[in-house]
Amino acid sequence: MFKILRMGCNTIHDKYFSVNRPNGYEWNLLLLVKTPAVFIINGESIATPADTLIIYDRNFPHKYKTSGAEYKNDWIHFEIDPVFLNQYPIELNTPLYISNPYYISDLIQKMANEFYSNNPYKERTIEYLMQILFVKTKEQMETKNFHPWHSKIHNELIKLRSEIHSNPQNNWSIPLMADKLHISCGYLQNIYKDAFNISCMSDVIESRITYAKELLIESDFPVGEISSLCGYQNDVHFMRQFKKLTTLTPTEYRRLNSKR
Repeated sequence: MFKILRMGCNTIHDKYFSVNRPNGYEWNLLLLVKTPAVFIINGESIATPADTLIIYDRNFPHKYKTSGAEYKNDWIHFEIDPVFLNQYPIELNTPLYISNPYYISDLIQKMANEFYSNNPYKERTIEYLMQILFVKTKEQMETKNFHPWHSKIHNELIKLRSEIHSNPQNNWSIPLMADKLHISCGYLQNIYKDAFNISCMSDVIESRITYAKELLIESDFPVGEISSLCGYQNDVHFMRQFKKLTTLTPTEYRRLNSKR
């Protein structure tokens, strides 16, 4: 279904680097270009920012070059079953800005680790990793998330959100979260909502209520103690937010869902 022929990670070329293959390759080529570049597609010159991904079809012309500075990319020469491409339809021969380049680059690095190893299940592992890469690329195409701030701060937002949901009891505030990312409060609120379709404080509340549900089901702690464990200093405020999100009081939720 999927076979890598050659690949490399973080390959660097000087500012004079350019490629012109009128007939392309007899196999597919994937590039994750980590620096600004220029692609010529069907005669049109397209200037691309850093963190651009393109998957060339077989025998499609390759013509691209640096934007006048150093060029760096990850690359994979591969053969793929058309059935696989039909499962994960991606627009080929089209530069796509990637808002999560570290995630994609990490997948490619993992594939390289397997490709150059002698692991007994490396072909299957590579195939699974490539499926994930295609799914994430298709997701990028569908969301059309091209905001330039993503390449610099998207991963930090992901880490922040993970920390919020891992530690909902923390005394989260917009100034605290903004300070973690070294940005202004207003900017944080704008990009957080843009990235996750929820405001940062609403996300904090949801993470606390999710944790409260778990404690109500799996423990015998009194509601007041659960309120405190979830980061609330006021039981009434906790119960009001819990009912708003679940339509039930904490006691009703426990009675209906408790496994004890």
